[in-house]
Amino acid sequence: MIKSLKCVKCLSDTKESSSYKAKCGHLYCNKCIDQITAEGGANCSEKQCSNFLNISDLMNRQFQKLSGSNQMVFGKQITMFSGDPKKMTSPSQQNKAGTTKQNNQNSNTPLKQQKNTQARRSIQERSPVVIQTKSKSQMQKQTDRVLKQQNSTKMIQQQQQQQGQQRQQAQIHQQKKTQQNMQSPKQQQQQKQIQQNIQIQKQEIKVNIEDRMTQSISYKCDYCNQNNSGLFHNEICDHRLCYDCLQKYYDDYCVCFVKDCGWQINQEQLNQFMLTYVTFQLGEVEELKLKRQQSSTDQQDILISKFQFEEVTLQHMQISNMNEFIKTFDELKIKEKNYIDLKFGPNEKSVGSNYSVNWERLNNIFNGDYQFFAKANDNKRFGLGKYIGPQDIIQGQLGNCYLLASISALGNRRPDLLLDVFITRAINEQGIYCVRLCIDGLWKAIHVDDYFPVYPNLTPIFTKAKNNAIWVMVLEKAWAKLFGSYQNSSSGSMQEVLRALTGAPTEVIWTQSPDFITLLRRCLANKVIMVAATQSSDVQPITQGLVPNHAYSVLKIKQINHPKRGQVELIKLRNPWGKKEWTGDWGQDSPLWTPQLRQELKLDTEDSGVFYMDIGSFMQQFRDIHTCHVKQNYQYSATQIKSNKKKAVYYSFNITKEGDYYITINQRNQRWAGNPKYSYAKLLICKKEENNNYTYINGKFSQFGEVWCKCTLSKGEYIIFAKVIWEHHQDFFFVISSYGIEKLEFKQIKKIPDMLSSVFIKKGLLQQPKRSYDTMGQPKIQSCYNLDRLDGWGYYFIDNQSSVKLISKISFHKFYGLRFCKPYRGVTLNIELPPGKQFIAVIKVLSGYEIEFTQKVQFQQ
Repeated sequence: MIKSLKCVKCLSDTKESSSYKAKCGHLYCNKCIDQITAEGGANCSEKQCSNFLNISDLMNRQFQKLSGSNQMVFGKQITMFSGDPKKMTSPSQQNKAGTTKQNNQNSNTPLKQQKNTQARRSIQERSPVVIQTKSKSQMQKQTDRVLKQQNSTKMIQQQQQQQGQQRQQAQIHQQKKTQQNMQSPKQQQQQKQIQQNIQIQKQEIKVNIEDRMTQSISYKCDYCNQNNSGLFHNEICDHRLCYDCLQKYYDDYCVCFVKDCGWQINQEQLNQFMLTYVTFQLGEVEELKLKRQQSSTDQQDILISKFQFEEVTLQHMQISNMNEFIKTFDELKIKEKNYIDLKFGPNEKSVGSNYSVNWERLNNIFNGDYQFFAKANDNKRFGLGKYIGPQDIIQGQLGNCYLLASISALGNRRPDLLLDVFITRAINEQGIYCVRLCIDGLWKAIHVDDYFPVYPNLTPIFTKAKNNAIWVMVLEKAWAKLFGSYQNSSSGSMQEVLRALTGAPTEVIWTQSPDFITLLRRCLANKVIMVAATQSSDVQPITQGLVPNHAYSVLKIKQINHPKRGQVELIKLRNPWGKKEWTGDWGQDSPLWTPQLRQELKLDTEDSGVFYMDIGSFMQQFRDIHTCHVKQNYQYSATQIKSNKKKAVYYSFNITKEGDYYITINQRNQRWAGNPKYSYAKLLICKKEENNNYTYINGKFSQFGEVWCKCTLSKGEYIIFAKVIWEHHQDFFFVISSYGIEKLEFKQIKKIPDMLSSVFIKKGLLQQPKRSYDTMGQPKIQSCYNLDRLDGWGYYFIDNQSSVKLISKISFHKFYGLRFCKPYRGVTLNIELPPGKQFIAVIKVLSGYEIEFTQKVQFQQ
């Protein structure tokens, strides 16, 4: 009897024998697990389950059922063919909707080209993502319907194809069985000889495959230093890695991780290698033999990964303003109208009083020949980097280098995260485009029209991209909309941009700090995004090609071996202007470069804005580095709070998946809050133990827009103490957010009266050294005090393990920048501490403090 269960994702009935069982034991129907595979993996749909459906496991499942359906190779669809090779179609053709059979153009095809070749299409034909008319009271139901419609047609076709193939295989198997029963001994002997010949052919193919998989018997995997077969040779950094180590490339987004190499991997070659190797390992020799019989054009079309950019991606429906955008976009499609943004329209207010411009739509600016993402013909760029990269950005007349340098740095290291910023990813006839940004700690959807400021000759005045791509222009306009005009966005902080693009915590490290090199190496080890700023010309003269008070993207750090100078560490940077490079040591024309080093670092001879500097010169010319602690597959969660400056708020959350988490207090950006400064914010995280005891985890006290703590948390319940001491408001809103290996659910709770005392008693017991009273004959009585400006807390602690009662009066003669927490007040502590008890007085530490005290002590039996 076949057991019938329910899919944990769609809750539909499924059979255990024909479903996918995850490592956590939960079942998924084939329809749901195919969708999760196409999305690159996901958390288990069971709320209480912490398992992650890993793409490697899902890929293995797909390969095990190679039967002519669409397979997944590193998140990209690869079609496994069987049958007439003349009927083969490329993955891009297979992904087209059934309603557009006679329009197989890519969604990025220029508008002018589309209009010249066909009549105006219907709404369904023009929209790759079918969006229906919505009921105002049932927006969520409409959203679910849209999401289901995206894959419904494809899933039905795949199921029908699989069922047809299964029936055909069953019929063929039955016919063979019947023929074998009717064969004579002579015919059976001939059949056996044919099978032996096929087996010999398979062995010959196996030898050929092994020759392809192994570069040379003298090489070993550069990571594990063990395997010497099945090696993939990355020609970019010249490293060789085995198949087992290669599986880590998906998690690191095709970046070589050998000794902090950091070079990108040719994703197209990697997909070809993985497909060939895994197919061979599973014994699917016939499939591989079939592919090798195809023409070189078809072979390339099968194995090269192609990116299909959606007109609208609906994976972020839960963020603020997303429903407003979908509603507007839907109505424009139905009415076949073009969009004009009434909040940020083509007028003088939107551009600023310093500029006199014309506004034109994109179709007029580019004469219909433009794309959202344009593919670059550059053999140094691979995968998604061919479409999104720092090389595409050309700064205009607006002084927003802080914005462009941040975009450039993210596009260089993590183009996948930059792509995730865009909700619209292809041009549309309505002229409406949308991005998502993490603003004040909350993700928001910002949409704009396709009017842009231009010169009289229709050249864009502000930032543009090469190859007539518009993604940079759209992102710059959305950023300007946040501040009310292009002019208002002309200067700012790189931290706020990196935070807005990724949601990850940011910080600044100063080049003149004594531990700068240590902090820089730590950032390199953690693969953070970095953007550097030069000194002001008033502080120190800027020479040798650098621009004063300017932002540069930090692309990578490279250690080289110079024949005369030995080991040298170089920093690779890029000017967002795309020109004006460093002309000092290790500049483009520096005599320090040897021909071998120029070839090793692939030094560009053009003035592209990319250059190298040594660490010493970098520290002299640059004042700081803005860093962004972005992590692979980290989850973001947040809640907004209204607080009073005199009261703290308490929140609890549970950890079910151990690991690192960044907890942050986010204040409203000072530029649109109308305030000159941020208010001081205090954050404390502690863990709830048994018997209502609490353990200190981390804390932070700072006057900045985002005040965060990095915590390594084990399973259990945790408490957040958060307080913003508003300087310009009695009460205001702020946001508590988490960035970690799983989403957190914050729950507001009442004040815990004894929590601070419990936390700092534990800290006092652990603190060393302590002052003892052994000179007074009581060595078992010990005391200590601690003041920490970083987390904003201090305490005075006494531990009485003697057999006498301690009576003490402590008078503070200097107590500046400090304040006792309740129940203590003033500058005097009167203490009566019985045997076996502890005393704690918790102190609030402000930005600066002074302390001086005297103590009178007596003991009572």
